[in-house]
Amino acid sequence: MIEAAVDESKQEVTNGWPIVSASAVGIGLGMSPLPFYTIGVFVGPISQEFGWPPSKVLSATAAYCLALFIVAPFIGMITDRFGARKVVLVSIITFGISMMLQSLHTGSFGLYLFLWALIAMFGAGTLPITFTKAVNNWFDTHRGKALGMTLVSTGIFGALAKFFAAEITLLYGWRVAYVALGMLPILIAFPIALVAFRDTCDAPAPESNFVRFKLPTLACSFAGMAILSYYVLEFIFSSVEASGWKLQYITGVAFLAIVFVPLLMLTFGRLVSDASIRKVESKLTSENEELYGFTFAEVIKQWRFWMLAVCFLVISVSIGAVIPNLEQIFVSKGFSLSEAVGIAILTGLAVLGGRVIGGFLIDFFWAPGVAFFFLSSPAIALYMLSGDSVSAEMATIAVLMIGFGAGVEYDFLAYLVAKYFGLRHYASIYGVLYSFFGLGAGLGPPLLSHLAEQEGAWGYVLVYSAIALVVFSIPLLSLGKYREFKGN
Repeated sequence: MIEAAVDESKQEVTNGWPIVSASAVGIGLGMSPLPFYTIGVFVGPISQEFGWPPSKVLSATAAYCLALFIVAPFIGMITDRFGARKVVLVSIITFGISMMLQSLHTGSFGLYLFLWALIAMFGAGTLPITFTKAVNNWFDTHRGKALGMTLVSTGIFGALAKFFAAEITLLYGWRVAYVALGMLPILIAFPIALVAFRDTCDAPAPESNFVRFKLPTLACSFAGMAILSYYVLEFIFSSVEASGWKLQYITGVAFLAIVFVPLLMLTFGRLVSDASIRKVESKLTSENEELYGFTFAEVIKQWRFWMLAVCFLVISVSIGAVIPNLEQIFVSKGFSLSEAVGIAILTGLAVLGGRVIGGFLIDFFWAPGVAFFFLSSPAIALYMLSGDSVSAEMATIAVLMIGFGAGVEYDFLAYLVAKYFGLRHYASIYGVLYSFFGLGAGLGPPLLSHLAEQEGAWGYVLVYSAIALVVFSIPLLSLGKYREFKGN
C-alpha cells in the first residue's frame, strides 16, 4: 500500500510538471502581475503628460477591478463548462492586445478608465482561476507545493516587468512600453501554453501536434525571452554604473535565469500524460457531488464562503494596495525614483520565497494557521514604513516582509477552496472569491494614495492598513478541519 502511494506521488510529478511549468509562465505574464507591478513605473510619466495627480492615475486599478468583479465569476463558470485550456489560449492573446491598447490614452479620463476596464474584460482568463483548476486536478499529494511553484512566477515576472517597463519608458516613452508589455504574453506564454498546458480532461500530450512540433513552437518563446532579457539587463547595468551592485540588481539577474528554467525543461523534457489518471478523473465526475465536492449553489449558502470573501477583500486592500504605491512611498521618504524602483523590485524575491515556503508548509500543516501567520506578519513591515525617516536597510527589510505576505494570498485561497469546497465547481467558486480579492486590490491603490494626499503623508495610512491586516486574518482560524471528499 505504501509502494502504491509512492508510485502515485511520483506519477503526479511525472504527469503534472509540464502543467506547472506552463501555468507558471502563463500566470506570470498574465493579468494578475503585469498591470499592477508596472503601474508604479507609469504614474510619473502619465501624471506629467496629462497633469493628473498620482491618485488619478492609480484610479485605473479601481476601474480595472470593478470590471474584474463582474467578469471573474463568469470566467470561472466558462472554465468549468468548456475547460481551462480553451479559455487560457484565447485569453492570452486578448490580454496582450488589451495591454497594448493602453498606448492610446489621449488625456480623456473616461477613455483612460474604459481602456483599463478592457484589461479585465479580455484578460481575466489569464488569472489563476483558470490555471489553478488544471493544477488542482493534476495534483493531490503535492497540491500545495504545485500551487506554490505555479504562482511564484507572479513576483518573478512582475519584478522583471518593472525593469523592462522602466527601460523601455526611458528609451522610447511610456506608450511604447505598454505595447512592449502587451507583446510579452503573446510571444512567450502563448506558445508554451499551446505545447504544455492541458487539464486532465484534455487530449494526452503525446497525441498533440503541438508537442510533436514543440521545438519550432517554443522558438517563439525563446525570442520573446531574449527581448525581455536584453532590456532588463540594460536597465540593471545602467543602474549599476550609477550606484553599484545592490541586492535588487543581483535579484533581477537571478530572476532572468529562473524564468528560463520552465522553457528549458519543456524544450528538453519529455511531455507525457497518463491515461489511468484521466480514467479516474472521468469516473469521479460521473458520481454525485458528495464524491467530488459542493456545487456552486450549495457553496454560496455556506458561512465559510462569505467569510473568505470578506477577509480576502480587506487583506487585498491592506497588502495589494501598498505594492503599486511603493515607489510613491519611498520617494516621499527621500529616495530617488531609481532607488525606489530598485527597492520595490525586491517584492519579487520575497514573493518567490513566500510562495515556495508557504506551498511546502500547507502540504504538511493546517493551511488556515499557516495563512494567518503569513498574511498578518506584513503588518510589522507597514508599521516600519510609517515613520518619518526610513533608511535604505529598513526599507529593504520592510519590502521583503510585504512581499513574503503578498506571495501567498491567492495561493492559500486556491488551496482553501479545494480543501473546503471540493473540485466539482472549483473554477466557479474560486472565480467569485477571486473577484472579491481583485476588487480590494483594485480599489486599494487609489484609495490609499488619496488618503495619503489628504493626510499629507503615508504614516497613518500604513498604520491603518497594518491593523486591518491583522484583524481580518484572525477569522481564518475559524475555518475548522478540512472537509472530506471521497473524490479527493
